[in-house]
Amino acid sequence: MTATAQATDDSAPANVLAQVASLLRSGDVQTALVLSEAALDDARAKPVLDDREVDAETTIASPPLDTLSFIERRATGGGYNYWANVPPAASYTEECEVGQRLAEEFIQFIGAYHNYGNATLLGSIVIDMEKNGAGRGHKLGFLNTINKYAMGGAYLMHATELKPEHPWQKCRRLGRELADALKATGENQFAYVAPAESRSPAVFFGHLDYSPFREAPIDEARDLSPIFYDLNNLVELAEAALDTLREMDYTRADGTRNSELDRVSGLQHVLCSNLGRLRESAAILDGPTAWTPV
Repeated sequence: MTATAQATDDSAPANVLAQVASLLRSGDVQTALVLSEAALDDARAKPVLDDREVDAETTIASPPLDTLSFIERRATGGGYNYWANVPPAASYTEECEVGQRLAEEFIQFIGAYHNYGNATLLGSIVIDMEKNGAGRGHKLGFLNTINKYAMGGAYLMHATELKPEHPWQKCRRLGRELADALKATGENQFAYVAPAESRSPAVFFGHLDYSPFREAPIDEARDLSPIFYDLNNLVELAEAALDTLREMDYTRADGTRNSELDRVSGLQHVLCSNLGRLRESAAILDGPTAWTPV
């Protein structure tokens, strides 16, 4: 008895689920929600298919196998000779080069036409290589090249199972990459990244000659919060001085206005305004207990 599975409205491709799980493990909840909602919307838009319709939809038409230069159709009995018309080689090194070139041709073919039939093609080639007297160089050049591509695929499969990068480590790595990219433009500028709906920058990066972090080791963390508190004290001191000026009598004994005192009061007012804005900009320093240069 065969059960026919049908897609439901709340189903999602396995690779999408894996990506959502990886994002959740790394703490990126917002992106995970957006990805899952997009997957559900895509699933709802697709019609429900049974097994036969799914097979027809996923089948990739492949040209005849003798499209490959080293495969030819048998003159009698049907089928293919999977190792034929291989160019002769004068040395072992040339045999390896021929095998490598034919393997590249094979990889390109199955990459373009990755269906169930071509999934078993390598075994038939290896059998006919032995049967038709392929040289040692042919075998090693061909199979070592296939092995190289297999290692690449295996690495990608394994990489998706690695432990997610710690958020702070990721921020530092991306900060270094952004700084290098900014430097490559030829302009020594400083840039920052601010979270959405936030007026305070969270990540600074760039290459500045006067930056105190330029030559600092990456593992040398610094506490910058005292700068903010010292600046806050300076603002309060300037405002206290302004209050004192406001309480003073600006009239001289002869009844004239003390213009010098007026000027000092005005300059003190400008000083307080600028220090206040500077304090607001420096509020970002009152954050982590230790800042690490990126």
